[in-house]
Amino acid sequence: EWGAEFDREGGRLVFTREAAHSRPRILHAHGDATGREIVRALLARAGAERKISFLAHAETESLIVQDGRAVGVRYLDPLVRAPRTLLARGVVLASGGAGALYLHTTNPAVATGDGMAMAFDAGAELADMEFVQFHPTALNLEGAPRFLLSEALRGEGGVLRNAAGKRFMPRYDDAAELAPRDVVTRSIVAEMERTATRTVFLDMTAFDAAYLRRRFPKIYSTCMRYGLDLAHAARRRTT
Repeated sequence: EWGAEFDREGGRLVFTREAAHSRPRILHAHGDATGREIVRALLARAGAERKISFLAHAETESLIVQDGRAVGVRYLDPLVRAPRTLLARGVVLASGGAGALYLHTTNPAVATGDGMAMAFDAGAELADMEFVQFHPTALNLEGAPRFLLSEALRGEGGVLRNAAGKRFMPRYDDAAELAPRDVVTRSIVAEMERTATRTVFLDMTAFDAAYLRRRFPKIYSTCMRYGLDLAHAARRRTT
């Protein structure tokens, strides 16, 4: 009802299966651009609300605290690169995580954990910070940016193979490639340690190129840009 255009067939929503789900229940948009479509619809809806305004590209630097309560933020005005303050009755921090603190990440460069640091500096208690979920699969090629290989690839039937070309996930979990992300990630690491290699492959060669172009247009085109055809080559992941 907010205008997000999810993929349909014959007028009916199309669902796919992802890890830790027992049946297909995941919506997708434009093949593999679901997040972008959700954000597009959300921004359009928020932009239509008179009580919501945006400060695009402003950089929040710290929280303003009075009597133990956050009452605003200090930020850098992107137009004149000058410090500004913004007062409010309440502050919600939604800063996008801290993936960029790691050597390898598919997160944007701005995901540096600043929101957590600002909260800590303001006196908030941070809990369970060690529980970081790592996505099992990302494109790792020399000269190519880190690029997320969607969980939906495995949901559609992609399989993980070790450096010898052997499928290994069924040995680690009954759900195989559709085990929860942390299980798949640990299994990949365990398999690389067991085989004394630094590589595993995500194999989609059971599907023809036409299907992969339609279902995963962004992933397919990105891989092709770096000389990889999903229908004919496994993708390498190296830690």
